[in-house]
Amino acid sequence: MQGLLVTLIQCSVSMTLITLVYAAIQPLLSKRYAAKWMYGMWLLIAAGWIIPFRPQIDQLNFHVSIPGNPVVQSKLFMDVSDMGNTQATVLLWVLAAVWGCGVVSVVLYHALRHGRFIKRVRRWSEPVIDVKVLGILDRVRSELRITKPIGLSMCESITNPMLVGFFRPVILLPPMKLSDDALSLILRHELIHYKRHDLWYKAMILTATALHWFNPLVYLMAKAAAKQCEISCDALVLQNADHQRRVQYGETIIAVVRNGAKLRTTLSTNFYGGKKDLKNRISLIMDQKGKKSGILLFCLALVGILWTGSALTDEANADDPQTSIAIETVTWSYDSDSHMDNEVTRLKESLRRYANNLNSSHK
Repeated sequence: MQGLLVTLIQCSVSMTLITLVYAAIQPLLSKRYAAKWMYGMWLLIAAGWIIPFRPQIDQLNFHVSIPGNPVVQSKLFMDVSDMGNTQATVLLWVLAAVWGCGVVSVVLYHALRHGRFIKRVRRWSEPVIDVKVLGILDRVRSELRITKPIGLSMCESITNPMLVGFFRPVILLPPMKLSDDALSLILRHELIHYKRHDLWYKAMILTATALHWFNPLVYLMAKAAAKQCEISCDALVLQNADHQRRVQYGETIIAVVRNGAKLRTTLSTNFYGGKKDLKNRISLIMDQKGKKSGILLFCLALVGILWTGSALTDEANADDPQTSIAIETVTWSYDSDSHMDNEVTRLKESLRRYANNLNSSHK
């Protein structure tokens, strides 16, 4: 239990640093690198929050011998270790219980909220039977090379399009009038979410927030990743699109924004995105500049995550008194054996000299 909590805290600290650095430089990077790579960076960071273990980088090993009586030194370390053993164990179990209750609370909250959302959606949804609308869906799905059937329903209780369902995906449309071109853009947006498995990525990010519920920076990561998810999806929808197409897509988003967002869930896509970030989203939609691939940036982020976590782990191990005790005990064992061998050698030499002197006297 101690190892798990220490590893979790080390992971939280290292990923806090990574999250802060990336959040600070993201506005600059977004001007040069493609949106899908910026989104991939957030997914990599989310994975770093979930996977607490890091490979340890071996450092130079130094053996420290303990001067003085080895028996006294060993007994002293044992007494110090035993003094706070009971209190430390109780504290660790209390911290583990608090952390576990927090994880269960976060999971239950989102599970119940998502369950109520799905129940309400099923109650107020009706499958779309309009042949024209279904034809647009089939055309867009074919263009994206999606072979699995995707459901399409009209839901009275939502105000913006969204994709729900991990195993039986359904696109939900609000009760609003849309032109064929606007509907095509909306369906393409949601189908790209499905093709990229964004619902599963949202579940991964939710797992990170559940494990690190005590760290405010994990919520910043989740919110930033959700924004970048929609921005990167917009970029794929408008790939190779002309100016007129981009204007039409921006107008579609503005039309959805007017409806607001009354009913939402974490485990669904969100075409709306929010009024606060609408200006930035529209500016990125109208941006037709070519962006660079972020493969090198992605690799650097991966190395940074591994190095930061490994550095903190090595530092914690260096400061861990139990580790120091173990090293010192092993070193003492080696030194004591050498000391014993020297004593035996000296005794043998003394015995040999005594035997030679005895033989000389007899002669």
